[in-house]
Amino acid sequence: MNKIAIIFYRKSGNMADEEDTTSLGRWKINTKLLPIKLFYFFMIAAVGDLLPFIPLYMKQIGLSSTQTGIIYGFMPFVGFIIRPIIGALADKFQKHKLGLILSIGFTGVFYMLILVIPSETTSYVSVETKFSCNQYDSYIHDCYQNKSKECPLGFENLINSVNKSHHKSNSSVQISIHGGQQNSSASYSIIPSHGADQSTPTFSCSVTCKPTTAFPGDVCFTDQAELDLCLGEHISPANLDFMIYDILSSTREITADRQSVGDIECRDFALNNVTIGQRKYWNMFCSHETEFNCHLKCDLGMTEQCVTTYAHVMRDKFILFLVIYLFANIAFAPVLSMGDALAYDILGASQRGKWGKQRLFGTMGFMLFALSSTFIMYEISSSQKEIDFSVSFYIFGGLCGLAMVSVWMMSVSGNVSSKNMMVHFWSVLKHPEIAMFLSVIFFFGLCTGAIETFLFWYLEEETEGYFQVIPGFCLAIACLSETVLLYVSGTIIKRLGHLNCIYIVFIAYSIRLMSYSFLDGVYGVLPVEILHGITFGIMWASSTSYASIISPPGISATVQGLLGGIHFGFGKGVGSLLTGWLYKEVGIRWAWRIYSISSLVFLFIYFIVNRTVFTKSSTERIENQKELDVKQSTECNKLNEIEKPETTNSSSEHPESEPLVNGSVEDPAGVDISDKI
Repeated sequence: MNKIAIIFYRKSGNMADEEDTTSLGRWKINTKLLPIKLFYFFMIAAVGDLLPFIPLYMKQIGLSSTQTGIIYGFMPFVGFIIRPIIGALADKFQKHKLGLILSIGFTGVFYMLILVIPSETTSYVSVETKFSCNQYDSYIHDCYQNKSKECPLGFENLINSVNKSHHKSNSSVQISIHGGQQNSSASYSIIPSHGADQSTPTFSCSVTCKPTTAFPGDVCFTDQAELDLCLGEHISPANLDFMIYDILSSTREITADRQSVGDIECRDFALNNVTIGQRKYWNMFCSHETEFNCHLKCDLGMTEQCVTTYAHVMRDKFILFLVIYLFANIAFAPVLSMGDALAYDILGASQRGKWGKQRLFGTMGFMLFALSSTFIMYEISSSQKEIDFSVSFYIFGGLCGLAMVSVWMMSVSGNVSSKNMMVHFWSVLKHPEIAMFLSVIFFFGLCTGAIETFLFWYLEEETEGYFQVIPGFCLAIACLSETVLLYVSGTIIKRLGHLNCIYIVFIAYSIRLMSYSFLDGVYGVLPVEILHGITFGIMWASSTSYASIISPPGISATVQGLLGGIHFGFGKGVGSLLTGWLYKEVGIRWAWRIYSISSLVFLFIYFIVNRTVFTKSSTERIENQKELDVKQSTECNKLNEIEKPETTNSSSEHPESEPLVNGSVEDPAGVDISDKI
C-alpha cells in the first residue's frame, strides 16, 4: 500500500510540473520555480558583490585591525540569536513572504547607509624606506634611483627636500612610528647633531614598518650602548609604537657605507634618541638581524612632492559604524533561512530533491558578481591604493531590490515553517562524542572567520604585486573548487569514510594557513585557494552527514541546527575577534602559523580520542547507517522496477541553512551530498 501511495505521489508531482511549465522556443521554464531561482541568484549575487570586501572597506576608511575584528566578530553572534527569533515570529503570524521582503529591503538600506558615515580628509607626503636592526646597531638603509622622481619618495629624497626648504640645520621633524607585523613598526634610531635651532617649525611623520625577515627578532628600547641584557622596554617587533624627533638634528649619515650600482644609490643613516610612550631611549636593538619595510606619512610643508589625500572615519564615528552595521546584519540574518523555508514550501514534499538545483543559481550569481564587481572597482578607482567601493554598495542595493521583486512573485501556502532546531540544546551536550565533534566544528568556524575577515587585508598589506581584482579571483577559485567537491563529496565520503574526510580537512587547513604565512607575491594565494574546496566543501558535506550518524534518535534536528550555529555563528565570531587581536600582538603571518599548528594539534587529539574513547559507539552507528542505506537502496530498486520516476529527497528535516563564503548553501539533512547539486 505504501509503495502505491509513493508512486501516486510522484505521478501527481510530475503532473503538477507539467502544468507549471511554459515553453519558450526550445526552452521549457517552470514558472512556479522561477521566482525561487531568481531569489537565490539576486540575493546571493548581492552577497558576493559586497560582503567579502567589507573588511577592505573598513581598512580603507581608517578602522584598525582590532576594530575590524570586533565588528566582524560580533555580527555572527547577532545572527545566531536573531535568526530563530524572527523565524518564530514569522511562523506564528504566517507572514514569511512579507517578512522576507522587509528584511531584504532593510538589508539594502542599512548597508548603503554605511557610505554616508562622516569622514575627515588628511593629506600627507608619502615616503618609503628600509630599516635594519641588530644587537649592536639600528639604522635606516635607503636605496633609491638617483634620477627617479617617482612616488613614494625615498628617505634620502625627503632629507634633501627638507634641507633645501629649511637650510638643513634650521629644521626639525617629528616622526611618530606605528606598527605591527602587518601593523608592525620598526624603530628609527636617531643620532642628534648639535646646534639645531629649536625655534624653527617641526614636522611629523607617522611611520608603519613591516618585518621582511621570516622570524624577526625581539626589540629592546634601552639607554645601553650594546644589547647584552635588555634593561629598558622589551617589545615584540609586531607591535611597536614610538616617536622620533628632529630628524635633521638626530640623523647622521654614515658616509663610509655609501654604495652605488648603476643609477641605484644606497645610504645608511644611524639612529638614536627614540621615544616610546612617554619615555625617551637612546638606542633600539633587535635580538638578531632583522629588516623592515617602512612607509612614512609626513606632514605637508616638508616637500610638495608625492602628496596623497585620503579619507578616514573619525575616531568618534566608530560607534556609528558599529550601530549601522549591526542593524544591517540584524536585517540580513533571517533572509536566507526564510528564503529556504519559502523554497521548500513551493517545492513541496514531492520535489524536495530539486532544492539544490535552485540554490545552484545563487552560486552562479555569487561567482559572477564577486568577480565582475572587482573589475568595475578597478576601472573606476582613481589610484591603486584608494579603491572606490561605492559602486559595489549601489549594485548591492539594486540586487536587493530585484530579490524583493522575485519574492513578491512567489506563490506560497499558508503553512510555512522556518523550523527552530534549537530545542533539546542541553541534552545534546550530555553526549561526549557529539560535544567533541561540535568543538571540531567550532575550530573550523574559527579558521573560516579568520580567513574571511583578514585574508584580503593581509594580501593588500603584506604581499607584493597586489592589485584590486585579486579578491575577485580568489573568490572565483574558492567558489569553483567548493562547487566541484560538493558535487563529488558523496562519492569521496563513501570511499574514505566520514572521519577520514574530517582528518583530511584538518590537514588541508594546516597547509592552507601555513602557505598564507609565507606568501611574498600576491599571486601565490591563487593556487592555495583551491584548498577551500576541501576546507569547506568536503568539511561541510562530511560534517552534516556524520552528525546525522552520531546523533541519538530524537535530537538529530537539534544537532544539525547547532552545527550551523556553532560554525557560522560562534566559530566565525571568535575567529574574527581572536585574529584581530593576534594581528596587533604578533602580526598576521604568525597568526596564520598559530592556526596552522593548532590544526595539526587538534587533529592529533581528535584522532587519539576517536581511536581510544569513541571507537565502539562510532563503529556501531556507522554500521547501523550502512545497514540503513542498504535497506533503503533495496527498497528503492524494487520501486524502480515498477516505475522509474524522478528521484526525490523525502527527508523531513531541513535545518536552517547558512550562507557560505561563496554564497552556496548545503542542506545538512542528507547523507549523500552529491545528490543535492
